[in-house]
Amino acid sequence: MRIRRIGSHAVTAIGSGDVCLATSAARGVAARDVEHALHDAIAFGITLFDVAADADSERLVGEVVRALRARDRVVVATRMPVLAPRPGAPNRDVLPDRLPPPYVQHRVEASLRATRLEALPLAQLPLRPAWLASPAWPELVGTCARLVDEGKVIAWGAELDEPGDDAAPALIAEPWLAALAVTYAVCDRRAEPLFAAAAKREPAVAILARRPLAGGALTGRIGPGVALPPRDDRNELEPAMLERIAIGVARLAALVKHAAPAVRMSDAARQIAEAAPRPEHVECNDVAELALRFAIDRAGIALPRLHRRDHLLPAIAAASAPPLSDAVITRIVGGPAERAK
Repeated sequence: MRIRRIGSHAVTAIGSGDVCLATSAARGVAARDVEHALHDAIAFGITLFDVAADADSERLVGEVVRALRARDRVVVATRMPVLAPRPGAPNRDVLPDRLPPPYVQHRVEASLRATRLEALPLAQLPLRPAWLASPAWPELVGTCARLVDEGKVIAWGAELDEPGDDAAPALIAEPWLAALAVTYAVCDRRAEPLFAAAAKREPAVAILARRPLAGGALTGRIGPGVALPPRDDRNELEPAMLERIAIGVARLAALVKHAAPAVRMSDAARQIAEAAPRPEHVECNDVAELALRFAIDRAGIALPRLHRRDHLLPAIAAASAPPLSDAVITRIVGGPAERAK
């Protein structure tokens, strides 16, 4: 597998994203199956695990890492949500209310207890670019530096909800941040303007591409008429959105060997797939592989959800494949190809 760096850590270019027992259960995956998938992922050499901000998920990842004696080679990336306002208090989106230093300290110590790790390899903060101008910003930075000095956190990362924010590059310039997590997929490329700045900073900021399969849409199994488990969060997708998903997958179908099921769920999607010209050489087996390789080539590190064992080997194959050709990337983005460093 291709390798990237997060601070002092070398990690695989594919990681297990959003390890969340609640989401997995809603999608019909039992906790034991998630545990087996984590074991297999570490056994096959995956070294980055992005964990949801809940104690049960953190506890499971910590148990698997300790059981396999993988603490020296695996990066567990924990998260902390912003602090919700107290009942009756004004809902102000300001740094002292949403991410006060005592709360950051509390969340770090809670994650240490849940994972039972000596230090958190990567602790991710949900930061807003506007907070850089807050008078409370130096106190937050000082708290994070102290937690590193105390040996509780090895590296800090930022989660960016709005990658298209014009002020977002200012976060990349913060020297204490080693990683930036953004939503990024072949169908959602709003974060791309940040990549060049992240690569140029010294040391470079690692880009973590969350949802590289667009919530499963780019697996090609979601489309009009699809049947999902009753509690699956994707049941909220409206028919018009399912139609758009099928059409989006159809536009990529000519670039892969095997057509996705979503293409056959819509007449419009089927017509687009049949009309699109195929390149002389097809580089990917399916749309999911294309999407993962695209995210790795452009962003650097892709974090699909690998809560099922059958997701694991295709993801590893995508991370082990060479970069997509310039012709394929140009076909997708409609312009000159650019790659992550």
